[in-house]
Amino acid sequence: MESKQNIKPIKPKGIRIEITENGVLTTNVRVPYFVVKMGMKFGQMAADSSKKKGSVEDELERLKDVDMDAIFEALNSGELTLPCLLVEVDEPDKNQHVKITLE
Repeated sequence: MESKQNIKPIKPKGIRIEITENGVLTTNVRVPYFVVKMGMKFGQMAADSSKKKGSVEDELERLKDVDMDAIFEALNSGELTLPCLLVEVDEPDKNQHVKITLE
């Protein structure tokens, strides 16, 4: 049995966003993880400094609840493994499917 000191931290390389419309993959984008992490920090700072409320501000407010450290802790403990599905949305009425995966 390995001790926690010998376990190498898992570092995600990026986030993949796939959008399927009418059964055809129309979007397949991979964003490097450092860009995602930087965007999360800016979003959280914007949420902290935002005084007025509106649709964008409300969405930024939700970023305050995203705990990336908890995700890393789960990856490093083995509770989660890569690739890790973060979001999957299926809209049958629009015949669209969106999948966001941490790789």
